[in-house]
Amino acid sequence: MSLESAVVLSPLRGQAARDYLDESLTVPQNIAPLPRVCAQLAQLTAQQAVPAAQLARLIQSDAALAGEVMRVANSPALRPRSAVVSLQQAVSWLGVAEVRNIAMAVMLRGEVFVAPGHEPETEELWREAWLAGLWAKEIARERRKHVESAFLAALMHRTGAALALKILSRFEAERRTMMDVRSFADLVVEFEPPFGRLLMKNWGLPEDVQDGASDWRHYGTSLHSDLAGTVHAAHLLATHTLYPQLLGDEIVLESPVFEQLGVFPDDRRALLGKREHVLSLAGL
Repeated sequence: MSLESAVVLSPLRGQAARDYLDESLTVPQNIAPLPRVCAQLAQLTAQQAVPAAQLARLIQSDAALAGEVMRVANSPALRPRSAVVSLQQAVSWLGVAEVRNIAMAVMLRGEVFVAPGHEPETEELWREAWLAGLWAKEIARERRKHVESAFLAALMHRTGAALALKILSRFEAERRTMMDVRSFADLVVEFEPPFGRLLMKNWGLPEDVQDGASDWRHYGTSLHSDLAGTVHAAHLLATHTLYPQLLGDEIVLESPVFEQLGVFPDDRRALLGKREHVLSLAGL
């Protein structure tokens, strides 16, 4: 949509945008359906033993997912001594849990973190979510807690904002309206929590993941405060990774969330030392 064909949002249209978001919350199946590959993958990996060949055949049906699995398997941080050359080999090397994580990330990026006309904002949210997921996994391994759920909770922690942004982008296109930046941002902030919950409930994610992803800003009062705290810490590390000039080492190291998590100063510095490792996994 060109600037010439758009009009600036009026107070009346501001209310129309809010009403549009409210209405969208009542029809989750229309705005955030669980991608087919994710549903099939969840069903397949629920089995006790999953043959790598069977898993590879499912992944091969989605070119973006297959490419990302191969990229991660051959990333400097994970690749074996010789290059991984087949999808079945990559699945065997990475393991079911890692492949499931990659699939969720790829599907989220393609289905949720998409807002025509707002690509820079969407890309920033995606980078925060993806890096936070990888950092959460490092924190969980360090603490030996939430190893299975930390990545997913952190990956999902900006999906509410991304989904609200996507719906507002659709509103602008349908009404041939361009919202002013402040009104747009305020509505994204306002609707981030309910849209995040909507997406995770609709996708059938566990309650602890929903709480950890939704409550990370106020982790101390969450029913799952330890997991929410892990997501908060992962968000800090992701922000530091993206913008080290804005969020320096000492600000991250002195964050009270690490006290709650029981991560001692030396361990915090060791975590910061994994920045290049995480960037390699992220492909950034």
